[in-house]
Amino acid sequence: MTEAIDSPATSIPNYAFSTAAVEAEHQFEAWLSIMRPLVAMEPRSPRDKGFPAQSLAWDLGALALTHTVMPALDFRRDTPRLRADSVDHWLLVAPKRGVMSSEAGNKAGAGLCYVRSMHRVSAGWTTDFDAVALVVPRDFCPAGARGLDVLHERHVASQLGGLLADYLHSLARQLPQLGPEHLPAVVAATRAMLVACTAPGRDTLAEAMPALQATQMERAKLFIRQNLLSPRLGVRDICRQLGMSRTALYRLFEQLGGVMHYIRVARLQDAHRALSSGTDMRPIYEIAAERGFLEPSEFSRAFKRHFGYSPSEARHETHLPAPRRPSLKNLTAPSLGEFVGSLR
Repeated sequence: MTEAIDSPATSIPNYAFSTAAVEAEHQFEAWLSIMRPLVAMEPRSPRDKGFPAQSLAWDLGALALTHTVMPALDFRRDTPRLRADSVDHWLLVAPKRGVMSSEAGNKAGAGLCYVRSMHRVSAGWTTDFDAVALVVPRDFCPAGARGLDVLHERHVASQLGGLLADYLHSLARQLPQLGPEHLPAVVAATRAMLVACTAPGRDTLAEAMPALQATQMERAKLFIRQNLLSPRLGVRDICRQLGMSRTALYRLFEQLGGVMHYIRVARLQDAHRALSSGTDMRPIYEIAAERGFLEPSEFSRAFKRHFGYSPSEARHETHLPAPRRPSLKNLTAPSLGEFVGSLR
């Protein structure tokens, strides 16, 4: 069943599909129905064992972005399909989990960006897969055409390739909070990133710099969140993870008061969540020490300075129930295959 997320009227159009409501023996046929007629697929496990898969696609006008989770399968885009649909797009796949491989043996996993030219014959397989993919019509990015064609069934090399994958993941996280008025900026930034990462040069890098910096910032913030309780978290570890110099990191966080200030505030906010959760009843000094505040008086002063009240007052706040997640509703919509094929 193809569905649309029940979201405000000002949200970016998006279509969700899941095989969860289909009987196990018919799940793969349901999955094929939304991919028609672009590609032939065959699961790597018996069809009657089920095919639990889901996909969410955003219509960006000139582009499409998808987030897909599916079991392992083989895929093939052959000559009859090329002649039948004349789709002349690139597919840039950034796995979060799993591996995509071509028949030639080229592979891409997490942290890489795999390129397929849909106007050329291609075949390969995936393991159990969780990936974000960008569908790019040829006319959208003429400056990057040569570089993307060369990368057919390969991954984008170099650190810029990793940044491009991170950019696509970041875009998928942010699109639910954006509206149609943001699409021109999103499309322009995406075009600049594509050209900079596939045909790098001084001019293309300069044009993509805002998007590159935003992606680096997202990567840095994610690393900080994931390591917030680590006593080793600091400038050296962040620089090593991002592959950047101290000077570049300091410049990146300059408008946020510096990287160490950002970490300190993030730890205060995390302490506030723990204190006000109603479930973590450890002494306040233990919660503070876990987040690098070894002196209780220092923690209390910093906490009150930031929030305007003390840690003990935060612990006794009224706890509100968590908001409900958006529900799904039925919507008559084209299959994902037809949607992708309609991009020009």
